[in-house]
Amino acid sequence: MSVNIENALKGLYALYMYPARFPTKIFDVFFSAIDLKGPLFDPFAGSGSLALASYFKGFDSIVWDLNPMIYVLVDAGLKLISGYDLRKVLGRIEEAMSYGKPYLPNGAEYWWYQEGLDLIGRIWGFFRDNLALFNPTTKEFEPYEDSWSLYAVVALYSSRKLSYADDNVPKWYKSKLKIDKIMKKFLGNDVRDLFKHYVVKKVKALYQAQEKVTRPSHEKEPTIVVRAVDAVTTHDYPEKVVGILTSPPYIQAQEYIRSFSWELRLLGVSETMVSELRRLEIPYRPPAELKIESPTYYEVLDAIKEPKLKRLVESYFTNTLMVLEKACKRIEGGGIMGIFVGEATVRGKAVPIVKIIKEHLTSELQMTEISGMEVKDKIKRRRLFKKRKNSNPNGIEIEHLMFLRKD
Repeated sequence: MSVNIENALKGLYALYMYPARFPTKIFDVFFSAIDLKGPLFDPFAGSGSLALASYFKGFDSIVWDLNPMIYVLVDAGLKLISGYDLRKVLGRIEEAMSYGKPYLPNGAEYWWYQEGLDLIGRIWGFFRDNLALFNPTTKEFEPYEDSWSLYAVVALYSSRKLSYADDNVPKWYKSKLKIDKIMKKFLGNDVRDLFKHYVVKKVKALYQAQEKVTRPSHEKEPTIVVRAVDAVTTHDYPEKVVGILTSPPYIQAQEYIRSFSWELRLLGVSETMVSELRRLEIPYRPPAELKIESPTYYEVLDAIKEPKLKRLVESYFTNTLMVLEKACKRIEGGGIMGIFVGEATVRGKAVPIVKIIKEHLTSELQMTEISGMEVKDKIKRRRLFKKRKNSNPNGIEIEHLMFLRKD
């Protein structure tokens, strides 16, 4: 039975709020362009959408991201596809609410009202001791039982709902409106009842997502490899890839580690590790040693007069193109690379990111653009903040999907 990937992914996207996911229609375009059979790869995988879409289509996949949240989201998505019994998650959260060894990261009192701190501590102490432990050496979660990722998704959602963080943006942003809302909710309500209310609400949403997903039947179960890795510095790239679909960060428009800093802290990632990961985000790292073959890039650079902004743009393009180069070199002849990227701005002026990437890759790596395959997508619905007092108050207006084929 064929699976409607667009419908299935829309259900799976309900797992957890994540900024700037792939629009689901992209995957049909991507898979229609693949002529070979082999593994697919995304070095900037974010929430791991390619892994789930590839699973439906029967392709092996390798997905990397700097953010360890990718383990949680991919594992939880696969469990939903498999029809995992969500009653087990409800049972484990019920146990956790009475757990006697709480765990709270430093600074939690800034985000949670005093009455909620004890319960939040019990929920995450139970997770660390009974469900999964984060290994800082491998940057992986080591599960103790199979409910760990879905428990994490439900508990993160419910914990955030009881926090002062704005409910409408992925970043942790302390909102006066949310503080007032929380104070009113706590008046006359038991914190355990409020937490259970959000748990049940989330589990119901996950049941609805499961109903939208038809589990595919495969002769051979696709292999999915997930890694939290710094794609800039590693050389251990997968070989003989037949397709890459990726969305590099949009200059400084998206800060994924900052957006998930407290999810990571609750999951047991240390404050030191979160800070280290933030420093590794593109473009907040030093420029890489890479000569960029793009006239447009040097025109953009020459037009920037402020040294800090110039360095930021240099850092963004040298590091991003280094990753894309390394990935391209592993594509099989006839394989394709799809790049989805938005027109981020510097001081209010749009930077033609997709044009610069295309010029470099077609010049350096025998990649040819597949004509007629560009997709423009208005993404007002996907902006992180609305009507802010900055040079680009409406967020990113247009994203481009470009396909290149390896000659």
